[in-house]
Amino acid sequence: MMTEGQQSKQENPMKRIYIDKVILHIAVGESGEKLEKAKRVLEELSGQTPSERKAKKTIRDFGIHRGEKIAAMVTLRKKKAMEVLQRVLAAKGNAVPLSSVDRFGNLAFGIKEHIDIPGMKYNPEIGIFGMDVIVSLARPGYRVQRRKRSRSKIGKEHRISREEAIQFYRSIGVNLV
Repeated sequence: MMTEGQQSKQENPMKRIYIDKVILHIAVGESGEKLEKAKRVLEELSGQTPSERKAKKTIRDFGIHRGEKIAAMVTLRKKKAMEVLQRVLAAKGNAVPLSSVDRFGNLAFGIKEHIDIPGMKYNPEIGIFGMDVIVSLARPGYRVQRRKRSRSKIGKEHRISREEAIQFYRSIGVNLV
């Protein structure tokens, strides 16, 4: 049985949780042809042009130099984010470890081979890439934290808790094991 405060909390439209963005990330570790192939995989999956990411520092053991392009990523929002997320989750059997949800409600998991995703076919010219998938949740009103003018903080009551996020993920069909 719910108390009056809990009912008003659920009915409040500002408490509605939605998927803010889905980020697909492939870290190759080197620039050149391999990075271009990874970008092609992301473009094929998302339909958007991926951006390149540079190394923050030099690691001699791995042969990485500061400023060298070593990864590619794409950020998806709204309908496109939901479509790609459903395809990516299908590759995992809609099951993700419960430990993949952080205390702010974000979900992060990896895919070992991009060809596991429905609709993606193996291309011998490209090869096989693994990728990271990060899902970020938000509520209406989160813009006050990111806007340029009159920026302010989000209160503790308005933040998404881990439990609320788990409940939301289960409602959209994600099986958290």
